[in-house]
Amino acid sequence: MNIKKMKEKLAKILGSEFTDIFINSEGYQNKVVTFRLKAKKYVARLSDAKRRTKERIELEITLMEYLSDKGIHLAKPVQWNGLDKVIDFEFDHVPYWLTFFEHTGGEPVDVMNSSEWNGEFFYRWGRMIASLHSVDDPPFSGPKGCERQVQTNEEWLKDRYNQLCAKLNSHERTEQNFGLIHNDLHQGNFHIKNGEIILFDFDDCAYQYFVQDLAVSIYHALWTGTSFHSEWEDFPNYFLFHFLEGYTSLRHLTGDMLDQLKICMQMREVILYSLFQENWNPESMDDWQFAKLAELRENLLEKRIPYSTELDGVKNFFNH
Repeated sequence: MNIKKMKEKLAKILGSEFTDIFINSEGYQNKVVTFRLKAKKYVARLSDAKRRTKERIELEITLMEYLSDKGIHLAKPVQWNGLDKVIDFEFDHVPYWLTFFEHTGGEPVDVMNSSEWNGEFFYRWGRMIASLHSVDDPPFSGPKGCERQVQTNEEWLKDRYNQLCAKLNSHERTEQNFGLIHNDLHQGNFHIKNGEIILFDFDDCAYQYFVQDLAVSIYHALWTGTSFHSEWEDFPNYFLFHFLEGYTSLRHLTGDMLDQLKICMQMREVILYSLFQENWNPESMDDWQFAKLAELRENLLEKRIPYSTELDGVKNFFNH
């Protein structure tokens, strides 16, 4: 992305001078630009107009404002004077929806820093998710249940995902196990500021089984933790204990929800496998990427449940 060109286009929209413009992400779903205006840091997010409708993003913003009012710490949407909350925006002949948010003012969690990546933090992580799941009557009318499509041409992968969806949707939906979820709640979608976890990236929100949020957090935390701390042999059990202790400090988990969690862990591997295949170029991949793709493929073909042994080791949390 051409920073100079982006700065010129944003300046025309905002009508103000700003500084420190930085392309924070050209990720799988959105393009994210950070900048300063009158000494305050903001985020401009470009969402592919082919992937999201304006109405869907307006729902997301309304939801975020509601969650913020309910005490959920998040990067609040910003509406500049005279501008829509969701702005029609074209860049390099590609249509986007442009939205603005306050910056969290925080930083990503430092996996290598034991003063951040520790049991106390994992407890707060779990409790934060439970707080989100406890918000009453959220103003959102998004997808309900397992409806996400897998972007792949491999029929076996589509079939595997559909099997998992059918298995998950066969579970009874109750107020205890089903409701609004973030739907992509890994550590890349929150920052830490003064010890507080501040969420962002709510554009995949849906009504789904609550354990989907747990599965995403657990999968990415265990993958990250074991990758960066190979010497920490007991890390999976350590993480799960503190994380689930945090969640169950506010909400109950049942035996049926452990079964749902195991399904969602497998679904996460389907999503990651299809995402990595679409976005990773074999000509520039590192050895760990080839290894991860091979691991995911084998797990899916063999219908293995990721971290099943570790999850069974904390099943006492799922009997409340």
